[in-house]
Amino acid sequence: MPVLTPLLDRLTLTAGTTSFASGLLVVLGVFLAVSGRFGIAAPAFLLCFMTPVSLYFGYLVLAGSSPMRKLTGKPFRLVSGLDGVVVAGSRVSVPLDGRWLVFRLPAPLRAQLAAQRRLWVLGPFFVLPGVIGPRRGAFRDAPVRGSAPLAAEPVTPGRLVALQGRLLGSYYLLGAGITLVAAAFSLWVAIDYPDRDSLVVPNTRVLAALCVLATIGLGIAAIVVARPSPEPRWTELAVVSGPASVNLFGMVTLKGRTVLPDGREVTVQAGGSDPSLAANIAATGRLWVLGVPSAGKTAKAGVPGCAVFGPVRFGR
Repeated sequence: MPVLTPLLDRLTLTAGTTSFASGLLVVLGVFLAVSGRFGIAAPAFLLCFMTPVSLYFGYLVLAGSSPMRKLTGKPFRLVSGLDGVVVAGSRVSVPLDGRWLVFRLPAPLRAQLAAQRRLWVLGPFFVLPGVIGPRRGAFRDAPVRGSAPLAAEPVTPGRLVALQGRLLGSYYLLGAGITLVAAAFSLWVAIDYPDRDSLVVPNTRVLAALCVLATIGLGIAAIVVARPSPEPRWTELAVVSGPASVNLFGMVTLKGRTVLPDGREVTVQAGGSDPSLAANIAATGRLWVLGVPSAGKTAKAGVPGCAVFGPVRFGR
């Protein structure tokens, strides 16, 4: 998987930079708390928000990207059939070499695994077909307690879209909760800050208002993406694309040209997409769109049978 190495390099850089920058803000919060001249709310705000961010992204580097980066010169092993695979909630246990590979999967990927019954495994890491983001599991002597067999069943585009929408909706709700807490902290800072003439006071009030608006927006987005939709159909398009670019946050932009079903040649851009979607487009020269694409509009694209989705924009 040649694309995996540069992807891991970018993810390691992104996670490491985020962990380091948020760690500096934690140090700043400690300094503000020790000095005692800036009230209680401001250092509490930094410590409560930046400490888990720094630890989480640091964990991603130490337990995920860096160890996987050391294995990229070795081949993945295809494990198919998956007889005896069991599941308990989001935790999946796969019998492998006399032991059990245990890992967590969100609902869309569990549905894909139930339909395809295949994994690519490299040490404790694995990927599903069509999905280039590696995930880490752990080898155990027994499956997770209370597990039940993962029944083999086909998966339709509508079901995958619905599961993906619910997952995104839960992420939006989590974001709404975080921004609401940030709004409360910002308001606390505005009230608690000792220097009432400082620019910190009005700026934190503005930040609180923006966080409230963001909370409302995220809540609406959660409802919109999780609402049911009719069963979609795939439209396959041939794409001639250039090289993909990856920004600091790991989001991929892929630009190319395609011919719509009405015969019109337009530009197409998969901007802010999942790296798996961009990799599939670049590798196959094909773009699968849910529904009928139109010039000048945005559509949802994906890979049939895989939990890979992302927006694409068609030019005029």
